Amino acid sequence: KKALYQKSYGEFIQTAFSDNKKLENQLYNAIHDYNLNKPAAAVNKLSKLRKECQRTADLYAVTVFLGLCYDDMRLYTDAIKAYEAALKIRPTSTIYSNLGLCYYRTGNTEGAEKSYENAIQLDPHNPFVYNNLSALYFRDGEYYDALEYAEMALSENPNLLQALSTAAICSALIGETE
Repeated sequence: KKALYQKSYGEFIQTAFSDNKKLENQLYNAIHDYNLNKPAAAVNKLSKLRKECQRTADLYAVTVFLGLCYDDMRLYTDAIKAYEAALKIRPTSTIYSNLGLCYYRTGNTEGAEKSYENAIQLDPHNPFVYNNLSALYFRDGEYYDALEYAEMALSENPNLLQALSTAAICSALIGETE
């Protein structure tokens, strides 16, 4: 499990609980629950583990995974709080993008846009952020902007199906047949 999750989530895990194998195993068990689509079980484990955090790396990993779990549970207010706390520890494009999605899902367009802008500042080559901005503008009926961001996402990842779909739909809606 550890090698797989380090590969998938190394950006978040880094050296969390590396000085305490028992707590490190508890973290990986919580991540395993998250991956098995058991976010409530993961939240239970992570909440207990949070009390054991001694280092910033420990707190960061637990906080990020709490945010991911709350997000999966559609508890967006809790996810927003967790993501914001994680960003205070270590800002990353991925977490800003996740925060933007939570704001998007709660109808907070301004919060979503600001989060996506922050994500782009940290990683201007993250196609998912451009795709998320495209979806935001599409939802708001701003098809030219949605198309522009879909194209930016595609310039970073030409196989991103969501961006391809949004670009095609927006092109049709604004009368661009090419």
